[in-house]
Amino acid sequence: MLLMTMIVFVMELPSAWSQQVIGGRKYNAGNQFYHPLNQRTPPGVAGQWAALSGQVQAGYIQPMKFSLPSKGTVTFFDGGPQQRIQKASPAPIGFAVGYVYRVKLSGMPEFPGVELYPTIELIDRLHPPAGLAEQYPIPVTFTQEDIELALSGRMVTKVVYLERPQTAVPAKFDRQPTQAITAQKNLIAEADLLGRPMLILRMGGRLPSTRGEDPAFYGSGAPVVEIKNSNVKH
Repeated sequence: MLLMTMIVFVMELPSAWSQQVIGGRKYNAGNQFYHPLNQRTPPGVAGQWAALSGQVQAGYIQPMKFSLPSKGTVTFFDGGPQQRIQKASPAPIGFAVGYVYRVKLSGMPEFPGVELYPTIELIDRLHPPAGLAEQYPIPVTFTQEDIELALSGRMVTKVVYLERPQTAVPAKFDRQPTQAITAQKNLIAEADLLGRPMLILRMGGRLPSTRGEDPAFYGSGAPVVEIKNSNVKH
């Protein structure tokens, strides 16, 4: 059985910070050194670097599973606003590695009438047993606290990473565990120290324009692949 414990680092920032480009740092064996990527790097850069590195199979369709606090609808944009795939939470879907996707969260009973449009930047893939990829999706979990922070005008950034077997917490979790860190630390570097960063989630209060949105708002234009519900392994 493939052991996949997903941990999330989460950080809340003022919305304006999401546009800044600031170098970050991480620690290795007690020595500080420069890390070129951080949570304020513009969306798309980390995915491009992952694809150019040759260490990740760019375009590989990675199964995902999106979960809301309870019920609700997740809408996936397949290249633009008109190409939509709507699924009830928990929603299985396939994303291509190395790209940025925009999704829509709606129909949540805890937040009547609320719509949010977070982005998902997929920077790595999992390596499950042959033929069983759909049984091992990367979980993308939106908590009630995440949504409340976004509605209050904050920018929520999460990095989901795969723990290293040598340092993984020897415990079973009922839900995806999270760790909060301060704004002074580099979110991506912290995740990189403890495992393999898989994706970057960014969520604020931005909504599509009623006068017609730039197509880039809806992501990189990468394909969205429908995946049937399957028996998910942990």
